[in-house]
Amino acid sequence: MEALLADLRILLARQLENLRTLEGVMRRQREALVKRDLSIIRETVSEQEECLARVQAMEADRAGLLVRISNMLGLGPEGITLRELTENLDPVVGAELRSTGETIREALGNIGRVNQSNYNLIEHSLELVHEMLGAIATGETGKRTYGATGGLRPRSQEYTLVDRTT
Repeated sequence: MEALLADLRILLARQLENLRTLEGVMRRQREALVKRDLSIIRETVSEQEECLARVQAMEADRAGLLVRISNMLGLGPEGITLRELTENLDPVVGAELRSTGETIREALGNIGRVNQSNYNLIEHSLELVHEMLGAIATGETGKRTYGATGGLRPRSQEYTLVDRTT
């Protein structure tokens, strides 16, 4: 049992380290989104995929360990959650694992917030691109544009994207 618990501690530490790495990659991606640095964006997407693959593999390992520990404790063949495990262990060991689990949940929360921030940046950029394409297509830029027949459209008297009167 002690060996399984030691394996679980090591696995949880690796998971936490990997989640923190993922958060760092996502923060780098946010900076690249703001700077519109396509090469860094591509790089971070690739790094995210690698981190997520490691997280999935570690999660499968963790589930397997919890099933084995659950069987050893006589708690059933389906396995248990980390929280349930901590309730069935020595209080010191349980508190340590509970603390690690809470730290992992906090890391996941941070990742969720950074992910939402990145999503918002991408959404905003897409909206801007659509507005610009719409302005170009309808001639609302204040500049002459080509129409569907290939001829020049007259200047639009409507709003422009950039105020150049100053």
